[in-house]
Amino acid sequence: MWLKDEVIANVLHKDQDDIAHSITRFEHYVLQHPDEVLRRIGCAA
Repeated sequence: MWLKDEVIANVLHKDQDDIAHSITRFEHYVLQHPDEVLRRIGCAA
């Protein structure tokens, strides 16, 4: 559920560029918060 909320959350993107920006923001979030991401997906951090 968390991944869906963070990445898509029923967002309607206006174009392919907007989708790419959303993906980039999520990638940065994952890189900046690796322990939290691992905990949320059920891996021991």
